Amino acid sequence: MKRRIFKQFLSGILGILLLLSLAGCGQSTSDSKPDDTMEAFYDLIIKQDTTSMTDLGIDDSEASDTLKTYQTSMISTLQKSFKNAGVTITKKQANEIYKAISSKLASLDHKITVTGQDKKNATVKVSSQYINYLDIFKQAKQTTLDELKPLHIENLSDAKKQLVSNVIEAFNSTDVSSDMHTQTFKLKLQKIKSGKNTIHIFFPDNYEEVGSKLMKNATNQ
Repeated sequence: MKRRIFKQFLSGILGILLLLSLAGCGQSTSDSKPDDTMEAFYDLIIKQDTTSMTDLGIDDSEASDTLKTYQTSMISTLQKSFKNAGVTITKKQANEIYKAISSKLASLDHKITVTGQDKKNATVKVSSQYINYLDIFKQAKQTTLDELKPLHIENLSDAKKQLVSNVIEAFNSTDVSSDMHTQTFKLKLQKIKSGKNTIHIFFPDNYEEVGSKLMKNATNQ
């Protein structure tokens, strides 16, 4: 169940990036800062915050709608992943787990550094604290198994509630890392179409991998 959840988690993230449409080649000059672009991606994907994206010029309604679509998709993914593992949880329970995951990820500290830049290209390093995402699910499962017998829980519904509660508690109480993982991204100055806006910004060269790499950083994969 754990690795299936993580794989589908990343699939949902790619949906966000694909909704930001490219509209062709960029110009040679711009006030765009490559570190601002990667800050926007980090905030959107890890912190679930669209503010930095709209500051870049991305249409506010498009950014908000994209985030809502992503959140709905991930709640559904959690439900499906638990079901595939033989545990059926409600949408409300999946939402509660998702909120715990999002809250913990939003608490991570990070640092963004431009390591190289010219008029058309830039290299940016993104460093982030992380949580041991898969181990948290493993811990919650074991805690639930250890609790079932002494608590005399025999009803399946109650056992599921206990598992969900333990997953949420595990995410809420887990410690974040004292060190950081780092990923390097290549960006190009490009013309981006978003809503009624057409903006010239530094944008990831391989934007389809951005979500996956940032999330792997934050979840110790």
